[in-house]
Amino acid sequence: MPRYLIILALLICAISMIIFVGCDDRGTGVTTANVSKYGIDPGGDHAIQPELTYQIRNPQEMLLGTVYIPEVAMPPSSQPVPLLILLAPEYGNRYYFFEAGLEEIANEMIASGEIDPMVIYCVGNDPTFGGFFYGNSYANGSPNNIPSGNYDGIIGDKLVDWLTHDYITAIIDQSAKRGIGGVGQGAYGAFRAVLKHPGVFSSISVTDGPLDFNGRDDASGLMDLFQTVIDEQSAHFIGSDADTMPFDFFYHFDSSYTMPVSMMFVGGALAFSPNDTLVEFTRYTTNNVITVTIDARYPIAADTFPGGGDSSTFVYNVITDDISGHDFDFHLPFDANGSSGASNWAWSRWLSNNLDSLYMQAGNGVFDSTKIWVATSPCSKWNYHEMTTSWIEFLGTQGDSVEVHNYSGHGYSDVSGDEYTYDLLRKMLKFHSDNFKNN
Repeated sequence: MPRYLIILALLICAISMIIFVGCDDRGTGVTTANVSKYGIDPGGDHAIQPELTYQIRNPQEMLLGTVYIPEVAMPPSSQPVPLLILLAPEYGNRYYFFEAGLEEIANEMIASGEIDPMVIYCVGNDPTFGGFFYGNSYANGSPNNIPSGNYDGIIGDKLVDWLTHDYITAIIDQSAKRGIGGVGQGAYGAFRAVLKHPGVFSSISVTDGPLDFNGRDDASGLMDLFQTVIDEQSAHFIGSDADTMPFDFFYHFDSSYTMPVSMMFVGGALAFSPNDTLVEFTRYTTNNVITVTIDARYPIAADTFPGGGDSSTFVYNVITDDISGHDFDFHLPFDANGSSGASNWAWSRWLSNNLDSLYMQAGNGVFDSTKIWVATSPCSKWNYHEMTTSWIEFLGTQGDSVEVHNYSGHGYSDVSGDEYTYDLLRKMLKFHSDNFKNN
């Protein structure tokens, strides 16, 4: 082939891989650019404010997402298609589902007619501490001064509005053509989104996750992991500090990536049991940089402890705002002995965010118009299987129907590292597509 033809061919291939991405301004000052290519949009981020204004290390208030766009949804066809939102697990970024083969699976299943074309928006869990459970400390509305971000005001509300009205106009703006799913911590986030926004989604699919914080006996679930955190910490901090103080579990608390369970509880505590939000943050706009100083404390904890909360669970000097130097204090749901009793203020805050509590707040019948699919395996990590089956049993007591898919390892590997997301994605997509077809 002549050299100039080879160069031309390579140029055409390069151009065909470019995906133009961007965010609608919607009052945030972020430049708008229209999506003009099907396939993967690797930068489907969106500036969300004020819900992410106080989020740690996120000065641009960005929700990070990556999007699968079927060819028929783009011009000249612009065929109307349903929307599926998928939430990554703890430590999972916006590429989590694509790294598990989402694009290849969707292309194959659409081409074979096994599923209908759909836009799939994949939300990355926040990288700080592996994620914040897609949660929010306040149960019934609040200011947006949450160090973890106020996901209640995003998923199922602002995100859906942006996707359907500004991002890809071919997305059908009907709840009957809208689904949500998640893995691990994303499973909790998906159920939480449905419970906080009834009627927005017609289908939900999840795999094992922290779906019942205290288990079926009110003494297991995440509670079985309290001792794991203490073991992680004690392996690194033994003795006293430089001032010869006695060993203080909370003063020396470490949240590094070498302690994944400890880090997960820090993320959850910042969502469910933070202490206060005295911070400075910088907001970036198109034209200038505005530094906003918060001059009033927003104590979230009770008044039983200076600054609020329970002194036996209080953690300090762990997280410092990069700009102001102010600390983000929080309360773990257990004390240095791994104990969490009925009087533990912080644990009660976690339980008020448990799915069964959110269900009762929403009212029976909240899932009447939502089909539910749950995959579970005894090999799942961190007691997730027990928490998942407990949640399924609770839904059964409320008269809600759940399609349960049981899966396991193949003898040479368990599922503790999400090894089976590829296999489960096929079933999740089929479940949602069938639901969309029937609505």
